[in-house]
Amino acid sequence: MNDPFVTDGKASTRRSALGATLIVLMTFAVYWPVLRGEFVWDDLVLVKKNPLLTGEHTLGSIWFQGDFPLATVGFWIQHLLWGGNPAGYHVVNIALHAVNALLVWRVLARLKVCGAWLAAMIFAVHPVCVASAAWISELKNTLSLVFCLLSLLWYLRFEDQRAEGRGQRAEVNPLTSDHRSPTSGYYWLSLGAFLLALLSKTSTVMLPVVLLAGAWWRRGRVTQSDWLAAAPHFALATAFGLMTIWFQSHQAIGSETVQMENFPGRLAGAGWAVWFYLGKALLPVNLSMIYPRWKIAATIVSLLPLLLLAAGFLVCWWFRRGRGRAALFALGCFTMTLFPVLGFFDMYFMVFSRVSDHFQYLPLICIAALVAAALHTALPKKILRWVAVALIAALGMLTAQRARVFATDEGLWVDTLARNPAAWNAHNNLGCIRAEQGQWDEALRHFETSLKLNPRNTKALVNLGKARAVEKNYAAAEAHFQAALKIKPDDADAHAQYGSMLAGLGRNEEAAAHLREAVRLRPEIEMRLELAAVYRAAGKIREAIEQCRQALRAKPDQPEALSNLAWLLATAADEKLRDGQEAVRCAERACALTGRQKPQMVAVLAAAYAEAGQFDKAVATAQQAVELARAAGNLPFAATNEQLLRLYTSGQPYHEPLLKQNR
Repeated sequence: MNDPFVTDGKASTRRSALGATLIVLMTFAVYWPVLRGEFVWDDLVLVKKNPLLTGEHTLGSIWFQGDFPLATVGFWIQHLLWGGNPAGYHVVNIALHAVNALLVWRVLARLKVCGAWLAAMIFAVHPVCVASAAWISELKNTLSLVFCLLSLLWYLRFEDQRAEGRGQRAEVNPLTSDHRSPTSGYYWLSLGAFLLALLSKTSTVMLPVVLLAGAWWRRGRVTQSDWLAAAPHFALATAFGLMTIWFQSHQAIGSETVQMENFPGRLAGAGWAVWFYLGKALLPVNLSMIYPRWKIAATIVSLLPLLLLAAGFLVCWWFRRGRGRAALFALGCFTMTLFPVLGFFDMYFMVFSRVSDHFQYLPLICIAALVAAALHTALPKKILRWVAVALIAALGMLTAQRARVFATDEGLWVDTLARNPAAWNAHNNLGCIRAEQGQWDEALRHFETSLKLNPRNTKALVNLGKARAVEKNYAAAEAHFQAALKIKPDDADAHAQYGSMLAGLGRNEEAAAHLREAVRLRPEIEMRLELAAVYRAAGKIREAIEQCRQALRAKPDQPEALSNLAWLLATAADEKLRDGQEAVRCAERACALTGRQKPQMVAVLAAAYAEAGQFDKAVATAQQAVELARAAGNLPFAATNEQLLRLYTSGQPYHEPLLKQNR
C-alpha cells in the first residue's frame, strides 16, 4: 500500500505541504495545555542555575563539563530571550518535537518504509513523548533528536549517491574522497550532525548501530564498506559514551546508590525494561513521571522476559525473508536504541526508577514505524483512513490529557503520587510546594513520608531542617542538617541552608565555615554573596570584599555583587580598604543595570558619592533613595536614609557601623 504522503517524484508539493502542516498543527493542538504551563521539577535548576548564567563556566569552557553542553547553551540563549517566562521555553520544545516528527517522516520515506507519514503523525501525538516535549528540562531530548535524525537522513543520502556511483567507479571511501563532491559532502554533514546530537545529549549514542541496521534493511547485508563508513560515527559514539559514564559516576550520581544488582540481575532487569517500554509504546495508558521501582532477583523466572525477547528475535530472523524482516528491523532498532537506558550503566535518574517515558523518546520512532507499516500493509485504503483518523484522535486526546498534568508542578506531583505512592522524591517535591503555599503541616507530612520511604534522602532532611527553622525549632533543624551532612558530607545545599540558619542565629564563625564549604562545592554567585554578608556581619570586611570580587570575576554585570562591593569599599571602617572611586564605578553600574529603581542600590550609590567627595551628587541620590523607599512602602529604610542624607548634607561620608539592610 502506497503512503499517501510520501514525497517521491510523483507526489505533489501541495500534498507534501499539507502533510507537513497537519503534523505541525496537530502537534501544537495536543500540547496546547502546556503552552500556558509553568516550570516543573528541575526546569528552574537547568534554566536559572545554568552554569553560563551563574558564571561557573563560559561559552569557551562549557563543552566538556557535562553530558549535554549544547542543550545547556540552548537554555542560556532562551534565558536571554524569555527570561523567567516558561511560555517561550515550551514553544521551543514543542516546535522541536514537531520538527522531529517531520524528520521522522523524511527518514522513513527515504528508507522506503510504507506508512511513513502516519508513523510521523503517531510519533507527534504519542502520549509517551509528553515527558520530553512538555518537560522543559528535556530540551536535551528534543534538540538531540533533531541532529540525530538529520545525521541519519544525510547518511542515507550519502549511501544513495554512493550506490549510484558504484556503476561508474570503485566504491568511495568517504574519508579520502574529494571533499567537493556531493557524496563526501553529505557524509561530513552526517558526521557533524551526529557530533551536535551527542553534544546535546548522549542518548543518541547508538546511531552508528542504526546506520548498519539501515544498510541491512536496504540491501540485505552489511559490507566492509558499510563498516568503514560508519567507523568515525562509532569513534564519536565511543568517546562520548565513555565521557558520559564518567560524568554520571563522578559528578551526577556522587555518593548515591543507583543499583544493587549484579550483572545477571541487570540482565534480567533489561529484559523487563524492554517489554515495559514496548507495552507503553503500544498501549500508552497509566503513564507516570516516576514509575514504581522493581525489585529484581537473578533467577530463572526473572530472566523469562529476556528469554521471551530473544525468542521473538529468533522468530523474526527465521522469517526474515518475509514479513519478519520489517519486525526484525523495527524491534532490533528499538532495542538497540534503548540499550543505554536498560540498566547496564548507572545514571542518576535510576535512583528514582529503572524506567521513564523520556528514556524512549528516540526508540519510540521504531514502534510507530512498525505500527504504521503494519496498518498500511494489512488494511484496504478506505478502511486505513478511518483507522488512522481514529488512532490519531485517540492518541491526541491522551496526549492532551497528559500535557495538562505537566502544565503545573503541583499537578505533576499529585498525579505521580496517585499512581505511585512510594515515589519518595515526589513526596519531597510536593512538600516543597506545600511549604511555599504556607501549608506547613502538610509539607512536613510529605517530607517525613519521603524520609520514611528513603532514609538516605538528604533533600528531605534539608527541607525538614528549613521547615523546623521557620517554626523557630532550631534544635530540631540543626539535627536534620547534621544528619544530612553525615549521610552526604559534600551536599552543597545542606551546607548552604545550615550556614544560613546559623548566620540568622548570629553564629557567624560556624556559618562562615559551612558557607565556605558550600562555595567550594558549588561556586555560585548567590552563595558567595551570602558568605560575604556573613563575613561583613563578623567584621571580616577584607574577606567580604574578596567574595564580592570573586562573584564579579564570574559575572561582571551582577547587580547585587556590584552594589555589595561598592558598599564595602565606601563604608569600611578601615580606611585602607576604602576606595571611593571604585565604589562609584561599581554602584553606578549596578544602578544602570537595574534602572535606578532599587532603593537599596541607589542608597549605596549615594554612600559611594559621599566617600568620593561628590557631596552634591550624594545628597541628590540619597533623596532619590528616600523617595523610592517611601513609594515601595519601606518606611524604616526611608528613615535610615534620611539620617544619611543629613550626614551627606553636612559634608561627611558614612562609615561604620554598617547598615543592617542586605546590600
